[in-house]
Amino acid sequence: MQAVVVESNGHPPVFRGIAPAAQVSDAPRGMIWSAHPTMISFSADPNAAEQEMRAVIYYLTAFGFVDGSFDVEEMGFVLRFVRELVEARAASAPGISPEIRAELVEKWTRHFEEVAEEVAQEIDAHTKEPVAEGEADGAFVMTRVKLRCFELFTRFDETSRERLLSIAEGMMAADGVVHPEELKFRDELHALLDAPQLEDVDEDLELELEVPGDRVNIRPAARRPIQHDGHEFLTLGEWDYPSDPEGFAREAERDMNLAERIIRRLDAARAKGAGKLEGAKSFRDFDGGDAFLDGHVHVLPPPPSGEMELLVIGDLHGCYSCLKGALLQSDFFGKVERHVQDPSRHPAMKLVLLGDYIDRGRFSYNGVLRAAMQLALVAPEHVYVLRGNHEYYVEMNNMVLAPVRPAEAINSIKKIAPKAVLSTWMKLFEALPHALAFDQFFFVHAGLPREKTLHERWQGLQTLNDPDVRFQMLWSDPSEVDHVPDDLQEASARFPFGRKQFQSFMHRLGVTTMVRGHERVIQGFKVVYDDPEARLLSLFSAGGATNGDLPETSNYREVTPMALTIRWRDGVSEVTPFPIEYERFNDPRFNRFFAAQLAP
Repeated sequence: MQAVVVESNGHPPVFRGIAPAAQVSDAPRGMIWSAHPTMISFSADPNAAEQEMRAVIYYLTAFGFVDGSFDVEEMGFVLRFVRELVEARAASAPGISPEIRAELVEKWTRHFEEVAEEVAQEIDAHTKEPVAEGEADGAFVMTRVKLRCFELFTRFDETSRERLLSIAEGMMAADGVVHPEELKFRDELHALLDAPQLEDVDEDLELELEVPGDRVNIRPAARRPIQHDGHEFLTLGEWDYPSDPEGFAREAERDMNLAERIIRRLDAARAKGAGKLEGAKSFRDFDGGDAFLDGHVHVLPPPPSGEMELLVIGDLHGCYSCLKGALLQSDFFGKVERHVQDPSRHPAMKLVLLGDYIDRGRFSYNGVLRAAMQLALVAPEHVYVLRGNHEYYVEMNNMVLAPVRPAEAINSIKKIAPKAVLSTWMKLFEALPHALAFDQFFFVHAGLPREKTLHERWQGLQTLNDPDVRFQMLWSDPSEVDHVPDDLQEASARFPFGRKQFQSFMHRLGVTTMVRGHERVIQGFKVVYDDPEARLLSLFSAGGATNGDLPETSNYREVTPMALTIRWRDGVSEVTPFPIEYERFNDPRFNRFFAAQLAP
């Protein structure tokens, strides 16, 4: 086999140019042992070989983090191993001159050293993600790392997996000490790979529900110009708290009043809609009816005909400039006013907020949460404020605490805020609904409950109001595997779910498309699962490289904040994401928060 050097031409490179010798006829699909007892060779398919190499690098790097630190010796082991693998592949390729072989070795060694650095950064980024208070240090990180190894290894056949797993022996001893956590990690990964897999969606659920044809179209992201530089409704709410305890308590009374009014309004809506989910087979049962709130679940049936538009905003995390930008780019206020004045000629306009209004950014209570409450009070039929996992406070030892780490919002005011203020936030968070069903859509902050919880508790749509089910739906994240075993789901409060588990859950609800936030998506919007019968969309609306709403060190600056619109007409929906123009509202001329901070 003649080796050919193939350049990447601007695309991600693959492991080409040093193809293995054709006479290796007994090689199983995937990886095989080479002459060196700790070496492996790769698939003849260059794209598959690239993925195999990345799996090796991730797995070895993961072991470096298991014992709590990724030290120089362990990094050195990974880099040496990478070079040996590249050299072994080059040595097995016939018809290459020594000069070209040396050039290829250097080229691919550099490439995979960069991959190793990216993997180390990816794992380190998990340490900055929110976790539940009381969870063992590193539990979430190791769950994510274990999940990623699980995802990578399920791509390989059993023989290849076993050979790759055995390489960990060398990594564990790289720093001279075999750490008990490393042995535990290796054994747990073995157990996950041996766990039984979910074969298909439950047959009885499929028989109960006739899923309609695909009526949700995802459009490419489109820029939306800012329609207005501001709106009086928002401007009037742009005031900060005083920094002294007495002044804070006085001014916070206004926000406490807003929260209490929201709670009373939600209580009244719950009383009116109580029990409506009971006995329903799917959300399709409510088509043609009126909107209602049963417990913590909003149901918004589509109109019999005509048009409707939804503006959906994901996690904001104190980024008030992102909220203001999205509202003004979509002309939300103008569209609501036009519909109210002439509903026959203008579609109904709805705002869906997916939660996580507080923490991370600088304008949590005073900016994002205050604006969300004001919107819900002024236009209750047009605004749906859903709960995120950061909207979760508890009372212990006569103190209100945030069981989510980090909790920048409560920490910023706890020295000056009376307990009554924090207690009001806690009551508001408990009152917020966690889900909204509209046509084929289901909106929730994170995802679905654990499979074990569903198996034990599901009795119909009313189960969505079960406290544990509600809590778990604020914490879960999608995985690329079909099925995540129970042990991995139970390992941390923030847990993964698989594609088939997601399909099964959507069939239970009788909807086809979930829109969720929760996960820091660098591009701001992502189609995670693109199955017409079980589609998953992730949206993240906090971020911006130059956003003054965020601390300088925030990794949310890597995110391009996005929002999306859903245009519904006669049963067909068009989903269009758009980047949020936050920069305009970092300008003191268009944002009083910044003007006040710059005032002498």
